[in-house]
Amino acid sequence: MSLHLKNYAVAGCHLIRHFFVKRAIYQQHGQFDTSFKIAADYDLMLRFLGKYKISTTYIPNVLIKMRVGGESNKSLKNVIRKSMEDLQAMKNNNMGGMVSLIIKNLSKLQQFVCKA
Repeated sequence: MSLHLKNYAVAGCHLIRHFFVKRAIYQQHGQFDTSFKIAADYDLMLRFLGKYKISTTYIPNVLIKMRVGGESNKSLKNVIRKSMEDLQAMKNNNMGGMVSLIIKNLSKLQQFVCKA
């Protein structure tokens, strides 16, 4: 499966629910930016995939099953903070923008309607 990063920036995190990276990638391109309190993982993925264009491999197996929820949607305050951080991550990595952010947030509404 080929991952088109522009689609990823628009669609948001549920294109990649789990992101496994070799230690050498972290050593070569840096770690999480801890100035992001909620969206450090999103920024890291945009940076690795967009800026550094690391290669990817699709694994068509369920490796992890996550529960609905988390820090980003614990409260309205966190949703707003996550959105601001997502927008900053897109800006930092020269990808997406306000339209991408809106689509990303709308795509997450399904987790409240459809429970896996």
